[in-house]
Order: sequence, then C-alpha cells, then structure tokens
Amino acid sequence: MAVRDDRGSVALVAEDDGEVVGHVQLSTAWVGDDEVLALGPIGVAPAWQRRGIGTALVAAALEAARDAGACAVILLGDPGYYGSRGFEPATSHGLRNPFGAMEDGFEFPEEDFQIAVFDPARVQALTGGVRWHPAFG
Repeated sequence: MAVRDDRGSVALVAEDDGEVVGHVQLSTAWVGDDEVLALGPIGVAPAWQRRGIGTALVAAALEAARDAGACAVILLGDPGYYGSRGFEPATSHGLRNPFGAMEDGFEFPEEDFQIAVFDPARVQALTGGVRWHPAFG
C-alpha cells in the first residue's frame, strides 16, 4: 500500500489477515545538499501495540534504507524507544535538530533528533542544515 509515491519514499505496512495493523514511512530528507532518509510517521493500531510490531517496522525500514544505499536514516522521536532500535543522538555526528525551537513556541528537545548510520564516512562528510521532505513542511 503506497501512502506517498515520491522518488525515495518507501511505505511499509504490517498486516494481519489482510488488515493493516501498522505503518511506517521513509522519505527523502537532506543535510545540506546530500540526501538521507527520514523515518516517520510510524504507527501501530492501539489493539496491536506492545506486540513488537513497531520494532519490526523500524527494523524493516532500516533494512529497506540500507538496501536503497542510504548513508543514514534520521528521525525525531523518543530516544528511549529508538535508541535500542539502532539510533543514536544526531549531535554525535555534528547534526543539529532542525525543529529545536519553532515559531509557535513548541520545541523538540535536541536529544529527540536521532540518526541510524550505515556509512560512517559519508555521514562524517555531511554538512549544512537538515531539511525534511516538503510534505512535512
């Protein structure tokens, strides 16, 4: 099932007997002029939560990103959840949270901006501001 069909966009679903019970989206994002992938949104139907579906979707998304040749996947999310699923603070790679302080006063804490690195040399070369896909702007 395609949620969005842009180049670089990947939608994965978890199903049970043909019923969609979870979804994750990967979209193109940029650090400076270099492409990375961004994970999100992700969701699991309430009746299906706490069964490992979210973990399986994250793992499948990371595998799809690696297979696509991405150097990294970025996201905004709970470090307690994503930290045990292959992500680390993006600041450890010199990247800053592009949503640290928004015009409406809402803030995403710096530690919520995370990265899963597949190609350390390419990630080390990333410079510039982080931009999400325009669909999220």
